[in-house]
Amino acid sequence: MDNGDGGHADWDDIKTFVAAAQTGSFGAAARRLRTTQPTVTRRIEDLELRLGGRLFDRGLRGVTLTRAGELVYDRALTMQRASLDIERLSLDNETPHEGEVTIAAPEGIGGYVIGPEVAEFVRENPGIRLGLDCGFYPENPVDAHVDLSVQLTDAGGAPELAATPLASLHYALFASKDYLQTYGAPTRIEAAVGHRFIYHSAQVAKRGQWGAKTSAFIELSAPSMIVNSSTLMLHAIQQGAGIGAIPTAIAPLAPDLVMLDIPPLATSTLWLCHHRDAVKAGRVAKVAEWLASIFDARERPWFRPEFIHPREFAGWSWPAATARA
Repeated sequence: MDNGDGGHADWDDIKTFVAAAQTGSFGAAARRLRTTQPTVTRRIEDLELRLGGRLFDRGLRGVTLTRAGELVYDRALTMQRASLDIERLSLDNETPHEGEVTIAAPEGIGGYVIGPEVAEFVRENPGIRLGLDCGFYPENPVDAHVDLSVQLTDAGGAPELAATPLASLHYALFASKDYLQTYGAPTRIEAAVGHRFIYHSAQVAKRGQWGAKTSAFIELSAPSMIVNSSTLMLHAIQQGAGIGAIPTAIAPLAPDLVMLDIPPLATSTLWLCHHRDAVKAGRVAKVAEWLASIFDARERPWFRPEFIHPREFAGWSWPAATARA
């Protein structure tokens, strides 16, 4: 680690390296760290010089770890987690219900489920600064800078991570009334083939994880549109661009949509994941408790393990839906 002049790898360089490894680009790392891309590039180059080898392969689409970079990354993660543990312990001892808590969540969950609940939480907990990260983290979803992660996969058995089921999401086919009046409403999944379908890229990528019948249906029903934004997908369906599979939990927020008379294509479990020591901090435990209340299936039947048809949601609503009424 010595650079020849008595210097050693700087801790800020290590944090920059971890951010670049997790985001896959120096630009994305700069945005995460609230700095500039030239600063990230300089820090990475300084670290490579001090360690005496390349840590990243640079390409047009971003950066990937070299073999040496992978070895450094494993050790850097350990250092970063230890640093965060120290910071959490120090802050929690002094002000257990104050400080920053960062939540990572898929864009749709963040925007349509968590977002409408934020105002009440910050009013009741003025000392807690919430960060809501709705970026894309296909690997290592519980990053060191994230305290709590709401996600559609569990912690994968990693011993340092804890995963608690939050809710069940039932993915059913929805369309606008205009679309159904124009093109008809299929009542069997086999009859739906040939219609215009809108898919989220995650649904296409993970079609093999759904049931055999649903996976075969996705293979046969060529999409007219593939998006990587839940917001865009919902708006496209609402405007009559096609049929899409969305969680029935969204139905109270989009009463203009109609669920096709076809059973849900799939049911997925939504998990709350975190490093095991994270909830020892009072502020993180407070936010975790709040998140659990948002997905309380006793109050919101669309999150129950058993499928309940949206027509039975009468009398239940999201805060955002109530505000628009």
